Amino acid sequence: MWETEFSSDSIVSLATTVAAGASHYCEKARWALDRAAIIYKESKHVVLLHMFFTRGLGGTSCPKLVMGSGSDRVVLQESSDILRFAEKNIKREEDRLYPDDPVMFKAVEAWETKLGKKLGPHVRRWVYCHLMFHKCSYRMITRGAPLLERIIAWCLMPFLRRIVYSALYCSKPDAKENSLKIIQELYQEVEEALSDGRPYICGDRFTAADLTFAALSGPVLFPPNYGAWTPSVEEIPPEMARIQAALRKSPAGQHAISIYQKQRLVVVR
Repeated sequence: MWETEFSSDSIVSLATTVAAGASHYCEKARWALDRAAIIYKESKHVVLLHMFFTRGLGGTSCPKLVMGSGSDRVVLQESSDILRFAEKNIKREEDRLYPDDPVMFKAVEAWETKLGKKLGPHVRRWVYCHLMFHKCSYRMITRGAPLLERIIAWCLMPFLRRIVYSALYCSKPDAKENSLKIIQELYQEVEEALSDGRPYICGDRFTAADLTFAALSGPVLFPPNYGAWTPSVEEIPPEMARIQAALRKSPAGQHAISIYQKQRLVVVR
């Protein structure tokens, strides 16, 4: 849960998990809040156990942004909604994530929607296919969580592995290969958009399209300044490391890494 203070009586909290590199959707929201210079406190929970903390907030998925309390409480349910909230708090015009031009706005929104619906789920599935039964999985799903949750996860790890693996359809035939194919197709689309020499996906300025692409690629690429823990290349299976290296070298992968280096301000708390 993230808590953000705007004034002495205004609290914002964002519930998050530490699954698959601390959830790339949570990273997307975290990045936007950092870009808007919003002060917040993040509370992480073990995957599956996080549902005990989010169930009363309108659903079990993460992230959630909760503003106010009691009858005045407002809950934002999706990372895209949180980006739009953060946008309203960005002071400098050059830092904004959505252009004023209607045509450009629709282009940015279309990219954000497509990446959110396709890249995000398939990155998550591909990573879990490789790592859910790997020795680094315990750290992956518990990093930053409270001690009691880490102890519970340690005792229930065999059960958690099977439940998460099944829930994300990792056990379906060719799940890993099919997800990788979709990831590669989306990377190709990004490369085609950048092929005319433009510096960003939608033109001459950094937008929510670039932020979304880079953030949702995080668990695959392990970029610098990623806002949550990822294993080292030496800790992941050789097959995953080989594919990761190829994706990092691709024009789309290089774009995402460059975006992290140039645009991702990590606030140390």
